[in-house]
Amino acid sequence: MTRRIALFTATRAEYGLLRPVARALAAQDGTAPLWLVGGAHLSVTLGGTVSEIEADGEPVAARLQDTAPADDTPAAVARAAARTGAAVAEALVRLAPDALVVLGDRTELLGAATAAVCLGVPLVHLEGGHVTEGAIDDRIRHAVSKLADLHFTARPAYADRLLQLGEPADRVFVVGSTGVDDLRAAGPTDLAAASAALDWPLNPGVVLVAWHPETLSGRDAGADVRAVLAGVLAAAGERRLVLTGPNADVGREAVQAELERVAAAHPDRVRLYASLGRARWGKVLGAADALVGNSSAGVIEAPALGVPSVNAGDRQAGRLRLPGVIDCDVTAEGVAAALRQALDPAFRAGLSPDPLADGQAAKRIAATLATVDFGALARKPFVDRP
Repeated sequence: MTRRIALFTATRAEYGLLRPVARALAAQDGTAPLWLVGGAHLSVTLGGTVSEIEADGEPVAARLQDTAPADDTPAAVARAAARTGAAVAEALVRLAPDALVVLGDRTELLGAATAAVCLGVPLVHLEGGHVTEGAIDDRIRHAVSKLADLHFTARPAYADRLLQLGEPADRVFVVGSTGVDDLRAAGPTDLAAASAALDWPLNPGVVLVAWHPETLSGRDAGADVRAVLAGVLAAAGERRLVLTGPNADVGREAVQAELERVAAAHPDRVRLYASLGRARWGKVLGAADALVGNSSAGVIEAPALGVPSVNAGDRQAGRLRLPGVIDCDVTAEGVAAALRQALDPAFRAGLSPDPLADGQAAKRIAATLATVDFGALARKPFVDRP
């Protein structure tokens, strides 16, 4: 009998990380993916990225309507998480999957995970064990880890943290990050391929910028991104700048307004994309001279490809750092200095791809989901450790 594995996605970020898992499940005998799609994917304001999922040929089993935040206030984000829980519950009752897979630390995951636990649907969590001290996501990630029945994480250090949370060792698997699976499968990229993907010549080079609000700092989200963009403009030389829209976090609207202002002020040099989509993102990242911002891609995907990354502020504080990641303050001067270092040919020449990012994480996950005894996961002990 085919095991039907539901995958929940509410944003472009975790969709790109889950897509390799869905494809591995589809390619493997005895498993099939079911996409539960909601949140920003179904919001025109937030990019309407369900169209990208459909363009990829992925089967959407359930559209979770009215699950995106109405605005970027804390109350709207909280209400969206609650609506997501209700919508996921309805989808799980209707589809009766064998398990639900969630990834990461977005607020929407609380609703989805709660629904699975209440309905007795085995919950599989990807990318637990990270620490991101500068975002509310940190608490959500650990909470979902405690709700989950099975864990797939990227590094031994992250697995150790899950064990510290009392998780049984036989339920925690170190598989690498799915974030680079697609990038590895696509093979080498270059400036010509990236230019063709965007239909915009990127000569003499490109800097990719991905900035999201810091949700725990109390900082002015608009002022922060204004400083980051000023630093990038000062240090990038004649390179093109590709900006991606922010996540649906508190403070999003202020960030979006600043991105739009800079793109309008420099139309020949700067372009803003609500969502690049996974294919274009991979091509631009692989060809970029540097990635600047505070996205997890800067500390996971960019280093895996040997692309220099400037990480500004505290949003990713606590994550492991690989060579090629340059941390700096959220000031124009700090960002400019860090970017100049990243753009130094000698700096990049000293980098090498992450050996743990071999592009096989999704296959490892799918193989385990094909054989694990889901029934035995219903009772999860808390393991006390010294």
